[in-house]
Amino acid sequence: MLKVFRTHLVPVPGRQVEIEACIPFRFRCRQSTSRCVLQYTLRLVERVAGEERRWEQSVTGVVYARAGEAERLWRESLAGDPRREIPQPWLVFEPVGFIPELAMLVEVFPYDRKLRDLRLVMGGDGGSLTTAVEPHLFADGWEPERRVIEPVRYRTELGAALRYTVEARHRAKAQRATRCCYLKVYRDDRGEATWRLLQRLSQPAAGRQYDVVAPLAYLGALRTLAIAQAPGTPLLHLLLGGHDPATTVRPVARAVAAFNQQDAEAVGISRAHTRADQLADVRHAARLVSWACPELRPVVGAVTAAVERGLPDVAAAPVHGDLKADHVFLERDGERVIFIDLDSVALGDPVRDPAHLWAYLTGGVGLDTVPAGRIRAAATAFVEEYFAHVPAAWRARFSLHCAGTLVEVASGIFRRQEPAWRDKVIAAVELARRALL
Repeated sequence: MLKVFRTHLVPVPGRQVEIEACIPFRFRCRQSTSRCVLQYTLRLVERVAGEERRWEQSVTGVVYARAGEAERLWRESLAGDPRREIPQPWLVFEPVGFIPELAMLVEVFPYDRKLRDLRLVMGGDGGSLTTAVEPHLFADGWEPERRVIEPVRYRTELGAALRYTVEARHRAKAQRATRCCYLKVYRDDRGEATWRLLQRLSQPAAGRQYDVVAPLAYLGALRTLAIAQAPGTPLLHLLLGGHDPATTVRPVARAVAAFNQQDAEAVGISRAHTRADQLADVRHAARLVSWACPELRPVVGAVTAAVERGLPDVAAAPVHGDLKADHVFLERDGERVIFIDLDSVALGDPVRDPAHLWAYLTGGVGLDTVPAGRIRAAATAFVEEYFAHVPAAWRARFSLHCAGTLVEVASGIFRRQEPAWRDKVIAAVELARRALL
């Protein structure tokens, strides 16, 4: 796609940008809507007056099964003046384009037809972010001098996480400071539900064994949630940094056990993630893995069938829903555990949470440089500690949840187009098979 984008992306007047590399980032196929969303990361360089600027920017191609649909949407987007509201630093190429030979609609970040508020947030929305967010970062007397909004994570059409950094000075004290928070831009109103949940979970509670990232503000007009920078260090970074795996994960296990056993009504969790929902997730992942690696179809089919047969309906309890090593922070040598990314919190089978984290650990997601023995030690210690703090009957469902989640891990590895993705997918599916033995 490097050659294709070099040919078809049109620089806006006054910009001379070179595309140095094109890296596949995430692929998503939607059979229900007969389209594929192909997200790439471009490495760009611009040289002006002897100075060189380098950065990365997302570009997305959308391919539709219906003939002429991509071109129709392209023309429709052009009629809406796509350059409007794009912040000047990000207005490098024409925001929307069409590649005839691929029948592909192209969108250049931050333009997104379905995430319409993103470009407004990237531009600061005329000061509304300043009013809503900055009082949480600085007390009276501080004068902001520089603001930077940059993407941290972006999934086309679904959502974006942005880092909002403010540099300020205090004239009376002759001091300068830099503070940052994060902005999550949503396609729908889920951000408001997360905002309310975080507000409830942020209230002091005696004996609670976990904390959550602090909510700062919710901007309803922009469908954007502002949250504080989480204190401490992500579990993923601690494992990558060589910290003792068993010591590191045990407080996390106790925190997850506490989260799964809290009073759902007291914290206002009402959304459900049922057994049927979970099986639908596994089936969707299985179809994608079988398509990407046809030789794995028999094993993936057998694992999926075993999960469908064996996974029972159980009493629902609070689940985080997206528990990974980069969604858990530890502070003060593990004395404090902080959960982030709580958009998927729901009522479901609580064993899904420990299985989810275990599968991501054993699948080596983000842990390529960590020796396999250390990963196994972390996963084993986590499981031991978790099941020492929950009802014994929960353990019987663990292997089924692990097998299903590993199929989802394999699917995610392919969708993210990780280096050596085929070998990693094969390894994850083999782990899923072994989990059932």
